[in-house]
Amino acid sequence: AGVDLKDVLEAYFQTTIHTSRERKYQKEQQFDQMLSSAYAVARCSTCKCWLDAVKAKRKDRGYLLLVKEMTKDPRSATESLCRAIWAMDELENHGGKPLRLAVFSAQSTTDPHALDGDTLSGQLFVHLLSMKRNRPYPVDAEQRDETYFENGILCDSISSTVTQVGLILMEPQAEHPSFREFRRRKECCTLSLTNLSRIASAESPTKKAYLIENQMLFSQLCDHAEAFHSPLICTSGQLQVAVLRLLDMLAASGTTLFYAGDLDGGGISIAVRLLTRYPDNLRLWHMTEEDYALCKSEVSLGESSLTLLKSAQGTILEPVADFVQAAGYAGYQELLLDRLLPDLVSSVPSPPELVLA
Repeated sequence: AGVDLKDVLEAYFQTTIHTSRERKYQKEQQFDQMLSSAYAVARCSTCKCWLDAVKAKRKDRGYLLLVKEMTKDPRSATESLCRAIWAMDELENHGGKPLRLAVFSAQSTTDPHALDGDTLSGQLFVHLLSMKRNRPYPVDAEQRDETYFENGILCDSISSTVTQVGLILMEPQAEHPSFREFRRRKECCTLSLTNLSRIASAESPTKKAYLIENQMLFSQLCDHAEAFHSPLICTSGQLQVAVLRLLDMLAASGTTLFYAGDLDGGGISIAVRLLTRYPDNLRLWHMTEEDYALCKSEVSLGESSLTLLKSAQGTILEPVADFVQAAGYAGYQELLLDRLLPDLVSSVPSPPELVLA
């Protein structure tokens, strides 16, 4: 009879040798055991549907993340998975009032940091939240915070803000009394995500609202707020959840949104995001090649800015993005103050260069 090489090696080294096939089978068994533990504690339909997706090896639903972590530490991976499941079950049974992430995490797991974004439990919990809303997993912090908010969780309830002047901010039955006074006095008002969680709807008295990217320019324009015919909103660069929450309510009320941003990679990429999110509401405000010629600076575009310009490909912003890229310099909206202000105080608030998305 032939001699099995594996038997010879095991006898010689006095150890058990596992083949690649055996190791693979062992890992699959460990993974199945981990899922079985999670199924055993899952109560809500969202958890069960998500576990089904993981079992089906859906890469977009966290399968690879779990496989990677299970290879490192099966016990820790199982505990993290069950922790995320417990949290989702708790959320499903919650009464519907807004929750703070750290407080909710402590109540559902006893650890206020268990669901932080840099933990396995936190990442799996976001996968569950995305599954509940039938959305892809968020690709950046802004999308992640938005996913939290859509599920009733306030992650950045104080520092996520938006500043505006002139909007009508409604409670379920009437205009919010505090914000009504700001509007009547035509004074700027900064709204946190906590403030916005108590607002049922938002609208403009003229069905128009103007959006400015830059904070200092917003403040400069607001020196003339008493003459504004329509509300003005400051997005403060990147689109925080508070900004998107407010714009979502305005879009739902049928408000036309006029956006002006810097003519560089950052400003144009933000405009692309807004055009994608509000295709029926958003118009571009002084973001043409002609405007770029007036606001071009001597600041060269960096590599990151040039990369962001590529996001305009296939959109109505592609021509101006190509124009900016060819010139190689950033265009700053502060240099367009003399063009922006007349649009806010004139009797005809729609300048000829506006482009409907």
